[in-house]
Amino acid sequence: IDDCMSLIEEYRQNRRDIEAEIKCFRSAKSLLDARAKKRTIEAEKITGDNIYKILFYFDKMYAVMDEAERRHLMESLIEEIQIYEERQPNGQWLKSIKFKLPIIDEDMSLSLDNNSHIESVVKLARAGS
Repeated sequence: IDDCMSLIEEYRQNRRDIEAEIKCFRSAKSLLDARAKKRTIEAEKITGDNIYKILFYFDKMYAVMDEAERRHLMESLIEEIQIYEERQPNGQWLKSIKFKLPIIDEDMSLSLDNNSHIESVVKLARAGS
């Protein structure tokens, strides 16, 4: 009977050890999965630096993109486009464009009908040029 009891106790200890290892394995797997998801999100995320580069070389990049890449870029940069139901007397269809740029903390929208937005002109130049 003592041998049986010691075998049962050994079995229970082995089972606890295996369950602990499985729990540890699941935690490690969850951590690896979370890290993989984070890398995927970071790879797909358009950062402020990337936005600057995209805007700076927009014409060159857009010219070599296929249709799916162009669509993805536009979806990444533009949150909403409003259009008039009918073409305006000046030939304009677009009412406004709302951008979603991660480099801008507040909402940025561009109204093309001058209803409630202030227009600004900015000249950008590189330092030393």
